[in-house]
Amino acid sequence: MTPPSNRRLFRLAAILGLLGATGLAACGRFEAALALTLGAAVAIVSALWLSDLVGRFKAPEEVAPARFDWKFGLKAVLRYAFVGLALWGGLRMLPADVRWVIVGLSTVVAAVVIDGLRELLTGRRSGTGSAQ
Repeated sequence: MTPPSNRRLFRLAAILGLLGATGLAACGRFEAALALTLGAAVAIVSALWLSDLVGRFKAPEEVAPARFDWKFGLKAVLRYAFVGLALWGGLRMLPADVRWVIVGLSTVVAAVVIDGLRELLTGRRSGTGSAQ
């Protein structure tokens, strides 16, 4: 289960992707809107999986011998296989709109930047920022 702060990031990334795709569709650029949506969907699913993966890296309570968890390894391989196949298939279907797939892939990064700026501004207003 993802923490509330991660849910907020993924929701913001989805909103950014939908706003971009809606804007492109309103301008009549339906292939570009589809490419942006594909990139955003792949980025959000990949980030959700990565969040789950990082959440599993908790310090063990007891000293236990290191062992390879095959489920963990399989999930990591499947994640990268899914991302690669989705992008390969999407770019084969929409070769002229590679830049919009890349813009869609950057929605999660844009959501992180926006959320960080929002927290920075909130911290400055309350007087608890590190610059104070």
